[in-house]
Order: sequence, then structure tokens, then C-alpha cells
Amino acid sequence: MRLSLALLVLVSFVGCQPTAVTLRGTPTELSALRSTGGNSFSAGDVVTWAQLDDHFRDQTVKLAVGQADGKALLGRLVLLENAAEAADFLKAHGCAQISGPIGVRRLPSALQVDVELTGKDGQKLILILTSDGTPAGEG
Repeated sequence: MRLSLALLVLVSFVGCQPTAVTLRGTPTELSALRSTGGNSFSAGDVVTWAQLDDHFRDQTVKLAVGQADGKALLGRLVLLENAAEAADFLKAHGCAQISGPIGVRRLPSALQVDVELTGKDGQKLILILTSDGTPAGEG
């Protein structure tokens, strides 16, 4: 009886724990936070790899036929396809500013980095960028 009660208390305690704590601070402090897994990379690296200005402020270099390397176009397509909510936000509000990181979560083999988009009308959207530091999972 005591054993089953102790197990029940232990399971309820473990089950109530958050999976990852969101670290807060200034963008400079958060950018310096590094992953704890096998690949060593920072939250700033995750934001850089995502190329948010290129995707959300449309500051990409326009490509002419025959000049595309495939990587830039594919990266933009994948990011926007995986972020349907962000694409809808852009259509409705545009993007005036990108701020962040505003929060970082260290996962066992990845980092989650929160970035805030501000629309031209003042509306805000939080993007959660997740990366494991590998080339396929950079941004």
C-alpha cells in the first residue's frame, strides 16, 4: 500500500513538471546561450540560420532565371510551408520589425528560440524556431 501510494505521488510530481524552462533576458544575453547536446550552437545561430529578414521582411535578393542555387528558394519554401500561421500573419499584417530572441528553451538535443514579429499595424506574432544544429535542422 505504501509503495503504490509513493509511486502515485512520484508519478504525479514528475508528470506535472514542465518539459523545458523558458529562459528570459535581453536579446544579447539570450543569443549567447548554447545548446547542451552533442552539437554546440547558440540561440543566436538559430536566429541567423532562419534568415528571418529574408523570409519575413522580403529583403531577399531577387533571382533571375538560371541564377538560383536551389538552396535559398527551398529554404524559404520550407520555412513558410512549416509556418502557415506566420505566412497568414504576413498576408494580413505585413512585417515591420523582428525582435529577439525573447525566450530560449534548452531541449535535450535542440534549442527552441522565441522570436517576435510585429506587423505594420502593431499586431504581434511569436515564432518558435527549433534547431538541433545539424545542416538539415539549422533553421
